Amino acid sequence: MVVLSNVHGLQAEIAQHGAALAAMRVPDRGGHLADVVLGHRDATARREGRSFLGSSIGRVAGRISGACFDLDGQQHTLASVDGCTCLHGGPAGFDTRPWQWLDVQNDRARLQLISPDGDQGFPGELRITVEYTLDDTDALHVEYTATCDRATAVSLTHHPFWNLAGEGAGTVDAHRLTLPASSFLELRPDLTPTGRRMDVTGSAFDFRDERALGDGLSDRDDAQLQRAAGFDHYWILDTQVPGALRLAARLHEPSSGRVLHVWSDQPGLQVYTGNFLDGSLQGRSGRPYRARGAICLEPQSFPDAMNHPAFPSIVLRPGEVYRNRIVYRFSKDTQ
Repeated sequence: MVVLSNVHGLQAEIAQHGAALAAMRVPDRGGHLADVVLGHRDATARREGRSFLGSSIGRVAGRISGACFDLDGQQHTLASVDGCTCLHGGPAGFDTRPWQWLDVQNDRARLQLISPDGDQGFPGELRITVEYTLDDTDALHVEYTATCDRATAVSLTHHPFWNLAGEGAGTVDAHRLTLPASSFLELRPDLTPTGRRMDVTGSAFDFRDERALGDGLSDRDDAQLQRAAGFDHYWILDTQVPGALRLAARLHEPSSGRVLHVWSDQPGLQVYTGNFLDGSLQGRSGRPYRARGAICLEPQSFPDAMNHPAFPSIVLRPGEVYRNRIVYRFSKDTQ
């Protein structure tokens, strides 16, 4: 475990297993520090289960329908738990593996993973690095890069479970979310996208103006909410500038005053409200993690893009460099 720190006392714990953000300690408006990401009680617990808490996700984030895709005229069948979809890179995705430390300093850490040709059914060797940097403006930077020796599919993401009141502090229903996104992707029953873009106007999915998560989640008549037992959907950002960082989400927890801004260079982000947390996981606080006990804001490419020609391509070819830059900027409200 590596601990990054800055001049204001913020701390980010980085775990080798899954190249994960294991803890993120941030002050509230009174200056009191709390860990604002769900995490495992110790390294053994992190290795024993697969919960994705804070992990680096790949080779392709999200679900791939049919657990297969075609690339350059060849079909690739992927590893799958249920035989129907491939979730977060397969049963032995990047979150399940020990990454190699490349560089560690007080404010930054860089790790690498080499995924061999055929790994979980994906073609080509993929070399991935992730660099975490905690700066003195209270921003945690997470940057992924990847290269390949053969055409392959790549869509990485970062998967922290945020609760700005503190890990294990209860539901995030009172957290106030803003998403600059006018549409989201409709889901099939297997939680893969139909390909249809849905207008958020007047729906549970409209967070263009700041709104409590619980307000959206309380819409019992929304078929998409029922299908996923909450939010587990991909929002398409309104501003599309390839490679440029722009605001992807703002999250505010009123009782503590903590505010999180998420900046991204990806076309959208997956929002997940911990719908499948069932109380079996406990973090360092000893409190169980239950449904809606956190929210994930995961900047990434369109899910299941390999099976939807209308979606932006996630194919990476030799000589190209894949990048995904994320900035988590922390602040406090003025109340």
